[in-house]
Amino acid sequence: MRTTSLIGGALTRPRPRPLALGIAAALVAVTAGACSSNSAGPSNGGLPVVSGAVGQEATIVLPADVKAPITLATKTLVQGSGSVLANGDLAVVNYTAMDWTNAKVLGTTYSEDGGKTPNQPQVVTLGTGGLIPAWNLALTGARVGSRIEVVSPPADAFGTAGSAKAGVSGTDDLVFVLDVVGGYPANADITGTQGPQADPSLPQVSGNPGSGNPTITIPAGVKPPTSLISDTLVKGTGATVVKGQTLILQYTGVDWNTGKNFDSSFTRKQAYSVVIGAGQVIPGWDDGLVGKHVGDRVLLVVPPIDGYGPSGGQKQAGIGADDTLVFVVDIIDAL
Repeated sequence: MRTTSLIGGALTRPRPRPLALGIAAALVAVTAGACSSNSAGPSNGGLPVVSGAVGQEATIVLPADVKAPITLATKTLVQGSGSVLANGDLAVVNYTAMDWTNAKVLGTTYSEDGGKTPNQPQVVTLGTGGLIPAWNLALTGARVGSRIEVVSPPADAFGTAGSAKAGVSGTDDLVFVLDVVGGYPANADITGTQGPQADPSLPQVSGNPGSGNPTITIPAGVKPPTSLISDTLVKGTGATVVKGQTLILQYTGVDWNTGKNFDSSFTRKQAYSVVIGAGQVIPGWDDGLVGKHVGDRVLLVVPPIDGYGPSGGQKQAGIGADDTLVFVVDIIDAL
């Protein structure tokens, strides 16, 4: 039996958190673009030497006989030319991470390493307490396309608790090399105009992309379908979505049985990301979004078997075990 839970308001399954989202220290007050370091070491300001091209795993060489800076240090190694990231944005990042204290590589998103880190970019929300302070500082104000070196004392990484999952103690200094792949504002959405819907037995959707939370009207006196429906309401021109990609989305969900709008990224004012086809979301999403296109608006009608029926519904969202769910999903990007 598949188990599911509401995480961050979205219909997701529990999943391991990436290194950047582990046991975070308390968020510290920092100024975007600030940089501090000590003067230890004769070259590179006492920071590790980083080599390798942007878009590939970084090689990090620690300076010999030099201690890590006692305060957070950041350095832009390559200046990108894309948009500037701000608080509330979704930032898409590839990283290479190293434990300076123990001189060991912790992981990288550029290669498979036995499941320790995923072989795909990580999507994080800037300005949140769930993101370690070092990343919040380094990424806020950065440009997409940049490569940034970050050297973090424990206070700006995982704190005194450390992170057992990452193999980091509460006294370890860490080194990150961050490649900023993309950035999406909280109100990011697709473009286009909806045409008329041909089937009156399906929920009717009003409100074009970019106009906020779409309205979903359940047809009166009509029983919900017993199999998954995945209809394209706005046809995008982007690439086809394939299993294992990280999708950037806006969505809203209505319970067919109650008519209740139980969840919406539009009203939360925060774009959402998920790896599709990986069991992180209900089967109706995994099956209904793979094969669609970037730029599509998709109407999903999800019977209980493809939603929360097998797990007995979702009481905290008011979803019963026999409830059919209706979603409107805008596919902003696929990574």
